[in-house]
Amino acid sequence: MPISIPHLRKIARSLGALGLAAGLAMSGCSTITKPEAVDMEIYKNQTYANPFPSLEEEWEDYGNGDPYVLRHDGRYYLYVSTKDHRTGIKAWMSDNLVDWRYAGLVTEDPVSTGAYAPEVIYWNGWFYLYTSPAGRGHFVFRSESPTGPFERISENVGMSIDGSVFIDDDGTWLFTHAGSSGIVGVPMNGPADFGVGQTIPGPYLGHWTEGSMIIKRNGTYYMTYTGNHVFSKGYRINYAVSHDSPLGPYTVPVNNPLVISTKPDFYGLGHSSTVLGPDLDSYYLVYHNLTGRSQEGPPVRRMNIDRLVFNGDRMELLGPTNYEQPVPRGPVFADRLDGADIDEALWEAKETAGSGRIISKESTGPIFTAEYNLVPSQARAAALFAYEDANQYGFAEIEPKDNAISLGTVVDGRRQVLAETKIPQDMDWSKLHTIRVERGEDRLRVYLDGMLRLDESADSFGPGKIGYLYEEGEPGLSYTAFSNHASGTSDFDTAKPLPGSIEAVHYLSGEGRGFSVRHPSASSEWRRSDGTAIKLAEDGSYAAALTEKGDWLRYAVNVSESGTYGLDLTVKSGAHPSAIKVLVDDKVAGSYKVDGSDHSGSEPWVKIRVGSLKLEKGFRSLTIQLNSGQTLEWTTMDLERVNEEKFKVEGVLEQASAEDIHGQWVETDGRYAGTADSDAKMYGGSPQWTDYRIRTTVKLGVDPSGQAGVLFRVTNESDFRDQVSDSLMGYFLAVSATKLELYKHNYDSELLQSVKISLEPNELASLSIEAVRGEIRVYAQDGKDPVLTYEDPRAFMQGRVGIRSVHAEQIELGDITVESIAVK
Repeated sequence: MPISIPHLRKIARSLGALGLAAGLAMSGCSTITKPEAVDMEIYKNQTYANPFPSLEEEWEDYGNGDPYVLRHDGRYYLYVSTKDHRTGIKAWMSDNLVDWRYAGLVTEDPVSTGAYAPEVIYWNGWFYLYTSPAGRGHFVFRSESPTGPFERISENVGMSIDGSVFIDDDGTWLFTHAGSSGIVGVPMNGPADFGVGQTIPGPYLGHWTEGSMIIKRNGTYYMTYTGNHVFSKGYRINYAVSHDSPLGPYTVPVNNPLVISTKPDFYGLGHSSTVLGPDLDSYYLVYHNLTGRSQEGPPVRRMNIDRLVFNGDRMELLGPTNYEQPVPRGPVFADRLDGADIDEALWEAKETAGSGRIISKESTGPIFTAEYNLVPSQARAAALFAYEDANQYGFAEIEPKDNAISLGTVVDGRRQVLAETKIPQDMDWSKLHTIRVERGEDRLRVYLDGMLRLDESADSFGPGKIGYLYEEGEPGLSYTAFSNHASGTSDFDTAKPLPGSIEAVHYLSGEGRGFSVRHPSASSEWRRSDGTAIKLAEDGSYAAALTEKGDWLRYAVNVSESGTYGLDLTVKSGAHPSAIKVLVDDKVAGSYKVDGSDHSGSEPWVKIRVGSLKLEKGFRSLTIQLNSGQTLEWTTMDLERVNEEKFKVEGVLEQASAEDIHGQWVETDGRYAGTADSDAKMYGGSPQWTDYRIRTTVKLGVDPSGQAGVLFRVTNESDFRDQVSDSLMGYFLAVSATKLELYKHNYDSELLQSVKISLEPNELASLSIEAVRGEIRVYAQDGKDPVLTYEDPRAFMQGRVGIRSVHAEQIELGDITVESIAVK
C-alpha cells in the first residue's frame, strides 16, 4: 500500500513495451502514399500461448477454474475456484498478465470450503471478496489487501452461484448471478447489503446461464456470460450490450458466441472475467478450458487469456487461441512513487512546506491515457497532464474538504476550471484512490476509482508531461503511468489472429503505415484525423470504405498455420461490384471481385465469399487495396482455413467415429433412423469443406412423426445432456410428413424457410442440397428445379455434414455422398 512521501526514494524504472502513436494529422494530398515497411518484429519479441501451464501451488488435479483477475494499483491478482472439500482461496500476482507468482491463501475461513468462482473488487480502501462455497449461497469477505487475510463480514446471503459485482459511474452497485432462465441482477445498497433480484432481459443461453460480468466502456454496458454446462465441450461465452442500464434490457449481437471451441485439444471454454490491460487501454478476457476430469470427478481446467477489441457496440475476441500470441504491451512510462526517494532520471520534483510538484521527464503523445494512484488525505492533490511548464498544463484535482473533483487548465499562468462534480459523501480520502485521464480524438474523460466523473471536449488539451501538484498537505503516491492510446486506439495495432475476424476499422495507425486515401473524407464518424471514410452501421458498429482506386488499408495478422484461407467480406447489400487486391507482406496475394449487387434483402449487410488466398504461418501484414473506381464499403473480414481441392466422398456416415455419433441410431439396409425419445446426430467429413453438393435418400412410413434430415456446414458440434439441444453451428434441412424446413443452428435454432412437399409413403425419395457461397438450394425427387432456395446474409461458409433425427418415427435417411462444387 502507498505511504506518504516526505522524501521520495529512487526505485527501479518500470517501463512496458513502447506504444504506437495513435493520432496522426490528416493528409490533404491527392496522391496515394507508398506503403512504409511494417516492423513485425515488435510482435515476435515476447510471446505466450494458451492454455497457461500449471501455476505454482495450484490445487492439485483440479487446475484453474473460473479465473477472475483484479487489476489494482498497476498489478494483477488472480483468484480461482477452490477444489471441492478443500478449504481456503488461493491467489497469484502478476505485473503483465503472463508471469504469475503465488501470493498464498487469502482466507482460510472454514466457510470457504469448495469456494466457487471467487471475485474481488476494491472500493474506498477495502477489498471485498464474493464466493459461493460448493454452490450453497454466497458469503462476503473483506480485507485491506488484495492478498488478504480476508475476514467474513456476512452470513449466507443466499442466491445462486457465480456472483459478480458491478459499480456504475454514479456509485450504484449491482450483483449478478447465475440462473436457469438467464442472469439475475440484484441491486445493492452497499458491499454486503442485497436487494431483490430480477432476471435481466437478454443474456440467456436457452438453459442454465452463469459466469456473468459487466464492464462499462464509452457509456455502453457489456455483459459476458457462459453456458450451459461446465463438463460440456460446447461450454461457451456470449456477450450482450445495453445502453440504458446494467439491468438492461440487453441486445445480443450477431457475432455470438464470443468464445467457443470444441476441438479435441481445446474445448469447454467458459466462465470469463474481463480486465484492463497493462497499456491502460486494451482489454483482455480471462477464461478456462477443460483438460479432462480429475480423479474425484470434477473437470480439470486451465487458464487462458486473449485480447478483446471493440468496434462501437461490437465486441470481438481475438481468438480463442492456443498458439503463440504477443505478450500484452505495457505503458510507455510507468513508475512507483511509494518509497522515500525519487528517480531523478524519470522525474523532476520541487517541494516547499506543505506543497510540491512532481513532473515526468517523458511526454505523452496527443492521444494518451494516464493513471495516477494516490492517497489524498487532506491535501488538495491534482493529477497533471498536457504539462508544458509551470504556466501551461491541464489538471484533474481532488478537493477532499469539498468532496469534489474538477477538470481545468492553466494557460499563461491563469487557472480555469472547466468542469466540476461532487463525489459521494462517504469517500474515505485516507485510502488509495485512482484517477484515470483519457485524452481521445475528441473527448477528454476523467475517471475516479473506475467511475466516469467528467467528460469534456479534448480541444484544450494536447501532448505533454504528467505529474502531481499538491497543496495544504502531502499525499501518498503510488503507481503512475501513461500510454499513447485512449478509447481503444490500441485495438488498431494489435495483431489479429487467423483464423478469425478482422474489423474493417481496425487498420494500423499511421498514414503510409496503416492507410492511404487519395482524397480524405471530411465526414468520417470515427478516426476522423485519418481521413478514411468511416460510418456508423445499423448495429452500432462502424464500417470502413475505400472510395478511389489505389486507396488501401493495412492490418497486422498472426497466422496460426500455413494453408489456404477462405476470404469473406461483409459488405453493403446491393453495393455495385468493385475490384480489390490483397497484399500479404506488401506482395500481391490475389485479386478479387466483390459484388453485393445481387443481395438486396432485408439485411443491410451481407457476407460474401470473395475467394481464397494462401498464407504462411507467422506475423504478417495484410493490405486491402481498391483496384477499381467503385466504392468498397465493409464491416468485417473473415479468414478461415478451407480445403479447395476437388473431392467426392461416398458413404460418409460409414466412416463416422464413435465421437461423431450422438444419441441412438438404428441402421437397416444402409438406412439410418432415430427413435421417438432421442435427438440423435451423426457427423462426418471435414470442417474445412466449403462449397459442396450433398446427395442422400429419405423414406417416410405411413404415419411419420417428428423430424429427420441433413446437417451441413457444421462446426463446433457438442453432445452433453445438460445443454441446449441445438448444440452446433450450421444448417439443418428437416424432413417431416408434409414439408421441408431449413434451420440455422448457432447453439439455438432459427427457422429460415419452410416449403410444402409430398413424398410417397414407403418409397425412397432422393434429396440433394447444394451449399455454394451464401446460397442454399434443395432438390427433391431428382427434380431439375430447386424446391427450396435460400440466401443467408450471415452465412456459415464451411463445415462438416451429417444427419439428425429429432424424436422422429418412420423416417429413414440414407448414407451421404458429398462432392465439391468448383466456383469460378
